[in-house]
Amino acid sequence: MFKNIISMPKTKYLGFGLMIPWEDNLEIQFNLWKDAFTTGKIDKLKEVCGSEQVVGIFCYKCDMATKTFSYHIACENKLNALSSEFEELKLEALDFACFENSCTAVDKRFEQYNALCNEIWGKWLPDSNYISLIEPKTFGCVEGYALLEIYTPENPTNGSYNLEMLLPIKSK
Repeated sequence: MFKNIISMPKTKYLGFGLMIPWEDNLEIQFNLWKDAFTTGKIDKLKEVCGSEQVVGIFCYKCDMATKTFSYHIACENKLNALSSEFEELKLEALDFACFENSCTAVDKRFEQYNALCNEIWGKWLPDSNYISLIEPKTFGCVEGYALLEIYTPENPTNGSYNLEMLLPIKSK
């Protein structure tokens, strides 16, 4: 599951998303992907950004009072485009812990996604020399820091897929 640690430069994205509750949110996230593919919104986003890779951006914003966080579907804004339809998101230059997981079937996606999260937060982080930059307990949901999800193939709602999760970290 753990792959490696990488450094990424400051990156601008354009995307769309919503605030969702901390608990029971996976169905909301996957429905956002499904709707985005069904309506053609992802194709339009790719065109505006000049990018072929779509990512999920988890916890770019966080509201501690309402216990909600943002989930966006986004592309790197390679053309520095301005858009009234899509929101600009800027991620700071960060180190990321990379994790991989596979989903073998649509009916297993929640179980396998949760297994990866349990591996990261339940085992890897506590045993590592790092802390997560998106955790309220350790750093506090700071805009500009977010977890990235990269699905291959990019539509995680059709069937099996591979997931690469990039967690922003810093040394303890």
